[in-house]
Amino acid sequence: MNTKKGFNTRALVACGLLAAISIVLTRVFSYMIPLAGLPALRIGFGDIPVIISGILFGPIAGGLTGGVSDILGFILNPMGGPYIPGFTISAVLRGLIPGVIFWLIREKNIKFNFHIANMIFSIFLTIGILFVFLSQEVDLSKALMMVYGVIAFAFIMLPVVLSRVIKSEDTLYSFDKILFIVTVCYFIISLGLNTFWLAITYEKGFLAFLPGRILAGFVMIPLHSFMIFVLSRWFKYIKIS
Repeated sequence: MNTKKGFNTRALVACGLLAAISIVLTRVFSYMIPLAGLPALRIGFGDIPVIISGILFGPIAGGLTGGVSDILGFILNPMGGPYIPGFTISAVLRGLIPGVIFWLIREKNIKFNFHIANMIFSIFLTIGILFVFLSQEVDLSKALMMVYGVIAFAFIMLPVVLSRVIKSEDTLYSFDKILFIVTVCYFIISLGLNTFWLAITYEKGFLAFLPGRILAGFVMIPLHSFMIFVLSRWFKYIKIS
């Protein structure tokens, strides 16, 4: 894998700036939501600069951006919680995974139906939301189930609809690819690893933290994807080779 682009001067300066933006967005402009009585879900936009770093400069640069932003961010503003080394691993992966995926798209010219993949992820998320309702022993009437079915169908079709409505001049940064990357990161890191780190750190069950994170994904995945897509119109002005 060619990773030279991750170490040139332009990339290092840009990644440093993106790490600084991530720290500010995470540590200042974010909101912590308690889960199971603990500060376990941060709502904000600090992940966006890290993902952008991986997209533009490759997996190594993206991973470094994520790791540096997490460690320095905790030193500057711990936000009242303990340092969890697993979160640093997650932060590294949040930049590394988009870097690997876009390296495959850009350098290997892989052929992949991102529309179908996004729909599959949406199906899993809607099933997860139904699991949240059932796990809370909520009495769902037939009317509520019908409403849920309509919303679930709309959410499943959302990736395809948005990809057709939102057009990109540069197909490299099309909405379906960005949505796929954000979704993969959210499933692997936010739903998987971060929930696991929290369960270990606070000695709670994995499922104690999972429902709230599933509900958050219903909003955060489309929102982060759209914001990165909007910013992508300026990606072509940044030399990455």
